[in-house]
Amino acid sequence: MKKNTWFKWSLIFVLLNLHFIRAQVLPLNEAIELALQRNQQIKQMEERLKQKQHANLAAWGNFLPQVKLEASYTHLNRPLDIDLDFLRQGLLQLQTNDQVQLANLKNLILNGRPLGEAELAAVQQQAYAGLNSALPPFVLNFKDQDYRTATLVGVQPIFLGGKLIAAKRFASAELDASKNELIKTRNEIIDQVVKRYLTVVLLNQVVKTRQNVLQGMLRHQEQAKKLFKEGLISKSDVLRARVAVAEARRNLFNDQNNLKLAKTALNYALGANPSEQYIVQDTLLYRALPDSLNHFLQQAQNNQPLLQFLTNKEKSAAQKFTAERAEFLPQLAAFGKYEMYPEYLSLLEPRWAVGVKLEFSLFKGFKDYNQLQEARHLRKEIHHLREHSRQQIELWVQKAYQQMRNAENRYQQLASDIALAKENLRSQQKRFEAGLGTSLDVIDARLILEEEQIARHQALFDYYQSMMDLFTASGQSERITKIWD
Repeated sequence: MKKNTWFKWSLIFVLLNLHFIRAQVLPLNEAIELALQRNQQIKQMEERLKQKQHANLAAWGNFLPQVKLEASYTHLNRPLDIDLDFLRQGLLQLQTNDQVQLANLKNLILNGRPLGEAELAAVQQQAYAGLNSALPPFVLNFKDQDYRTATLVGVQPIFLGGKLIAAKRFASAELDASKNELIKTRNEIIDQVVKRYLTVVLLNQVVKTRQNVLQGMLRHQEQAKKLFKEGLISKSDVLRARVAVAEARRNLFNDQNNLKLAKTALNYALGANPSEQYIVQDTLLYRALPDSLNHFLQQAQNNQPLLQFLTNKEKSAAQKFTAERAEFLPQLAAFGKYEMYPEYLSLLEPRWAVGVKLEFSLFKGFKDYNQLQEARHLRKEIHHLREHSRQQIELWVQKAYQQMRNAENRYQQLASDIALAKENLRSQQKRFEAGLGTSLDVIDARLILEEEQIARHQALFDYYQSMMDLFTASGQSERITKIWD
């Protein structure tokens, strides 16, 4: 029996140790770093940035010559020949007639008589046969029935109406836009993590305050029972103390559940596995931020990634307009080709050729004009969007700054209120112990102190929340770690 008991306690001890080994203390800067490493949206933006980097490099290729190898194998239904047999037959006929006339003339001179029909036919047949064997066929092979080609073709753009430069500038603007989009995403993740982290810190302190209040209420309940037994207070004071203890437990239970939910939300922001557990030990401590409103407004104009993103998109739209305008200009390119199988070329096909090609579109059904107008209005649309966003960001900065200063002022003013509430609680406890006060007075004094303490925690929480909003609006989210540290 003792062995089993020892084994159970050992197992519990090991499990508890494993729990604490897995639970890691998590400072704010490590929480931010962990979230940035694991966040899938950031990984998506990083992949998009790599795409734009390669697209930017690809845009340089438009300025270089394009060389390609074109190869083919072709089988025709028959060889391609040039047949001039009708000319050959005509020549044979003329030459045969001439030889027959000469033979007839010769016989007339030598023998004094012309050749007969049979003799003429024999001479004609003999002459035709001799010429036919001597004269080659008039058939020229133009293309074999089976042939293959392998041609090197090169094209070097010379002038495309500014389209090449526009394409390069467009790719560069898209690359810069992707960088700012990644920065914007990083800032949003930092903002989310910091706010959830601050919520856990706030609820940790609220839970501690609730626990202290519960302990105070329990002590007051014991004092009330003791004084009731001594006949110094009525039973209603004891009942009121019990009600206050029950209410304090209920408040503590609610905030403990809120703390669990806040920790779960933080784990999701960190991309943590369910088995990973983190301990947040930080507390809300006041740290002043002396920078002026104008400083943050200027920082927002210079560093806010959304404004930079829209600026890059406006540049992209301007280059799109340039590219569409290039369709109205002539396009000039040099070209060259070289055939690697000359034995398959016909007499009419050169082995190599170089030249210059000029293209100029005269009419495309107003398609080019409307595409140019589309690009023009797109550029104006993005410009208006950027100006609207700039105004909204200025409003965001001003709102966050004022809220931060209001929370800072509220936090500082609550210090004196808490001091007064503590003094009031001490005074009411002494009056109650002396039989001059009621249980309700002590409970109310403790609840007032609890309310003031939680309000001060909340004010400091609001101060840092607004500060985080201010940093995010001005494009410097990571600065919160320096203030916090």
